[in-house]
Amino acid sequence: MRLAFLLLLAGCGAGCGASPDPEPTPTPTSDNHTGGEAVAPLLGRAPTATERRSIETLERTAERIRSLSFLRPVPVRIQTAAEITAFIAGSIEQDELDRAQRFYVTLGMLPADLDVEAMLLAVMGEQVVGYYDPERDVMVIRDDVMRELSRSPSPESASVLVHEYVHALQDQNLGLSESMGLERSIDGDNAFASVIEGDATLAMIGFMTDAVGVPLRTFTADLSRVHALLDQGLSQARGAELERAPPIIRVPLLSHYFDGLVLCAAVHGPGDWAAVDGLHHAPPTTTEQVLHPEKYLMGEVGRDVVLPVFAALEAEGFTVLDEDTLGELELSIFLGRGTAERDLGAGEGWDGDRVRVYVRGEESAAVWFSSWDTEADAIEVEQALARVPVAGERVVRQGRAVLITTHLEIEQCTEIDAAFAAWATSLPIADAAPLP
Repeated sequence: MRLAFLLLLAGCGAGCGASPDPEPTPTPTSDNHTGGEAVAPLLGRAPTATERRSIETLERTAERIRSLSFLRPVPVRIQTAAEITAFIAGSIEQDELDRAQRFYVTLGMLPADLDVEAMLLAVMGEQVVGYYDPERDVMVIRDDVMRELSRSPSPESASVLVHEYVHALQDQNLGLSESMGLERSIDGDNAFASVIEGDATLAMIGFMTDAVGVPLRTFTADLSRVHALLDQGLSQARGAELERAPPIIRVPLLSHYFDGLVLCAAVHGPGDWAAVDGLHHAPPTTTEQVLHPEKYLMGEVGRDVVLPVFAALEAEGFTVLDEDTLGELELSIFLGRGTAERDLGAGEGWDGDRVRVYVRGEESAAVWFSSWDTEADAIEVEQALARVPVAGERVVRQGRAVLITTHLEIEQCTEIDAAFAAWATSLPIADAAPLP
């Protein structure tokens, strides 16, 4: 389970502060367009005739802006904020969440005493005004937002729901449900989420530029305009709960929308929406490709790092909790600890990584191999880690490779050090010249 990935299809927009009206009796629905195993019904109510007309206007707008058409009707449920939170809470698998928390606690990226589930629900309760559920092919709109759209819709609320209808268009035209079911690394999940949310965020921008008669390509043809908008958006995309969330939650969530927007704009500018469709058919495999769109366009991929079995640790009773690849985005968060949300400079030279977390009773430990584009990049990583020393953490650099171990004694690292040295020696001295 990826902590920020829980929010993949949640609409991250500003809430509308309308006072709630009396609610009709909730009526569950169990729409399931996949035709597979039945899913739990959604609470809420159907839209009124007046609300349905407002929704149809949004649907047509989303089709026109995104250059895709709905292949079948999208059922709509109107839910209260409490019903939305309850749905999200019911979607969380506690065992997976506990394992994810222990994984990141071992790496020092989450405090051990944090109630992660409560924090996630608080963030989502603050941010979500609606969401598209691909399992049921149902659009859910928060009740106060629906009332506003029916009376005097604001551009902000309308644009957020256009964003969500783009997710429905992605599902019907570009295989969103099937893509979500594919197995990926943490890095791959973050990259995939950036395509999904970046695409829908670009459509939001298209909605706003369309309202003032400016073609979207005028905006995407000059990425400096995109970055200027991001500077403004990052300062506004805040809320008390989001601010309180640790960087490993907050930064990937915002990156899905904002860095994903830059990637989608980078392919849309010289192309069109068909080029963005291409991102769904051949998505970036790493967050490096998202953070540096030129690397995606050039086909630069990350190094596949394989960790060997460490028999000595297993003989001591350590078992593997999880193993994964964090990639440039989450490594930059790790490297920024204590100084910034993320260290973009130190993370930029990422070439590949693999981390394995071990547990033994209440103990946990990690072994992390990473490679970097050049030795200078690896030295920068080493220096970033030295700025904020962490008890129990050990850092070893050899050439352009870096080893990090946590919560292991030096005598427990003999086998690890030997394997790391052999792996580091096998790496080329340097890759090809960096891209311009």
